[in-house]
Amino acid sequence: MSLSIVLTGDLIGSTEVEPSVVDLAMTCLSSAASTIADWTGNDTRFTRFRGDGWQIILSDPPLVLRATLLILASLRAKGGGLATRLSVATGTVDRLGDRGLAEASGPAFTLSGRNLDTMPPFRTFVYAALDRDQRWTIAIMDLAVWQAQQWTPEQAEAAMLALDLPRRTDKVLAAQLGISRQAFQSRIKGTGLMAMRSALHAFELERKTTER
Repeated sequence: MSLSIVLTGDLIGSTEVEPSVVDLAMTCLSSAASTIADWTGNDTRFTRFRGDGWQIILSDPPLVLRATLLILASLRAKGGGLATRLSVATGTVDRLGDRGLAEASGPAFTLSGRNLDTMPPFRTFVYAALDRDQRWTIAIMDLAVWQAQQWTPEQAEAAMLALDLPRRTDKVLAAQLGISRQAFQSRIKGTGLMAMRSALHAFELERKTTER
């Protein structure tokens, strides 16, 4: 049975801001989910629950690192100052339901949801898998997420564009932000994404489609 990735999260500090800010953050997450869906051609079924909770499914597990970073970058850049706790889990899926993920079930959903509910107060991210030893995957994910959490909004905005597939040239991405190519490259240098290239490549080696 094929594996999927389930990403479950809830916004941090949502009760301390106006509902409009929470809605802005959710819109940002939904937009990121749509971008991820474009990579694979499969709907991520972004679903909002309990007001400040959200969930998506990723049908292409090798894209988990890129998808996680894109979500964090999008929220940091355009989410109104809110961050998210995030539980990522790899596993099988029994059913998805007709719409959204409200009726979805299976080991991947159970693991992702349970790990979010039991996450210690001092943590904001956890990755887990049911299928095999994932120590190195966990270590890389933890390091990459920590790095993404240090990004400034401007760096995160540049990272959003750099992480998108297919990868466009720095000149094109800089023009999209209305800045020079040198300024864009400076922002990317500050994100650490250049150092993450090998990790992203290693995760995505098994993809059936070729990244351009």
